[in-house]
Amino acid sequence: MRSMRLWGEIMWRVIFSTYRKNRIGILRAVPWSFMVSRIITGVTQIIFPYFMYHYFIRGNLNSEFHEYTNGADYMTYIVLGAALNVLAVSTLMNIGRALITELREGTLETLLMTPMSRAAYFAGCLLEQTTRALLEFGVVMAVGALAGADLRYLFSAPAITAVLLAVHSFFCMGITLSAVMLHTRDTYLTQNTLFIAMNLVCGIMYPIQYLPAVLQRAAQIFPLTPAVSLFRNVVIEHQSLLGNAGLILQIVLLSGVYLMIGTVWYKRMEPKLLESVFG
Repeated sequence: MRSMRLWGEIMWRVIFSTYRKNRIGILRAVPWSFMVSRIITGVTQIIFPYFMYHYFIRGNLNSEFHEYTNGADYMTYIVLGAALNVLAVSTLMNIGRALITELREGTLETLLMTPMSRAAYFAGCLLEQTTRALLEFGVVMAVGALAGADLRYLFSAPAITAVLLAVHSFFCMGITLSAVMLHTRDTYLTQNTLFIAMNLVCGIMYPIQYLPAVLQRAAQIFPLTPAVSLFRNVVIEHQSLLGNAGLILQIVLLSGVYLMIGTVWYKRMEPKLLESVFG
């Protein structure tokens, strides 16, 4: 029992130390630029469809759109997708860039030689970025409410659970993204390709049923696809979590797969990274 308590204390120390280190770095280096850029991206994804809807397509949506969205209000549909996309981009960017940032700052060698838990390190990164990501998420939601989105059920237990499941899945995918970035020594091409692909196929701005069948199947490998569907179902249609067991199972399975791939890949790279330090 004592050893378990000691292990827990060490884990929390690593988590909060990582949180403090990352928060201090963000506040001193880029206090607002990352947050503002992602907020602008999310707001843009709302404003453009807002003007298009009110000046071009209002009253002209065909029956297919209502069928694919189960009669959802257009602005609410867009706002929920844009807000969750901001959360996905924020989580993936911060978790994915964690180790490559350590490498560029010259602190990766020190990190690798410490006996600290790697899981606790990434948990600390998640804790720090989530506090900022939720602020960005909230700003986008507030703008969406001003644009006419119906967000009355946003603070219901199913909606909050859907967001937490989404963040967990983005975190697990971020572990794999971190391994990819560390392997390729690249951030911008990797992350931008991923984010563009997610925007195109995950049903952020339109139902994925409009896409070719092959792209609809490809969309299912991204956790954002079932996560945004679940989020919309519980907020717009007030569905229960039990009624969306299939989507929840898909999110959990994808999270497990990405976590396993990222963990195994990183463990295989770590000895080579250590060899490069002493070589």
